[in-house]
Amino acid sequence: MLTLVALAALLYLVRFVGPYLSFDPAYYEYLWPWRYALWMHLAGGLSALLIGPIQLWLGLTRRRPAIHRRLGKAYLLAVGISLTGASYLIVQEIGTEWVFAGGLLGLACAWTITTGCGYLAIRRGHIDQHRKWMIRSYVVASAFVFFRVFVDLLHGAGLHRAVGTETPEELKVAAWLCWAVPLLLAEPLLQWRKLRRAPNVA
Repeated sequence: MLTLVALAALLYLVRFVGPYLSFDPAYYEYLWPWRYALWMHLAGGLSALLIGPIQLWLGLTRRRPAIHRRLGKAYLLAVGISLTGASYLIVQEIGTEWVFAGGLLGLACAWTITTGCGYLAIRRGHIDQHRKWMIRSYVVASAFVFFRVFVDLLHGAGLHRAVGTETPEELKVAAWLCWAVPLLLAEPLLQWRKLRRAPNVA
């Protein structure tokens, strides 16, 4: 599963982030004046996406604890860089596209909370809670990929113009679905063992 996630991240990198490396203002459209914040957001987010599967594998198997700690610090740094760039973009967007910006703000808050709780849990020695919070954090980090998945699904469902380009409505809905739906689906999986466990009857 972690391998599939890593491959999905690489596919996203090639398909959607690659064109930004051309530094072509036409591709950036209205984002061109905010390109430095966008680069921070993308660089941090993609770094977190690529570090995540390795970190989860090391944590779940309890292998190479020293490497796990170093990569954990790199993941936290990547999240911080991505959120810094995202915060600037959200501020720029919220005045005109407040629904879209609201979805991104929810994503930023969810990523901050899940990552922060994971960090605090390990600092206090709560290993099981740390694992669960970091899985949630990575689920939210994967919103980079899920955003485009939902845009494609909405586009395929017919929410598009005759010319076939993505619409603002698709982007607004995807900005909320890309993190809320994966996080909602992940929670029952994280709690499945407790749900299956028979209650202690006195």
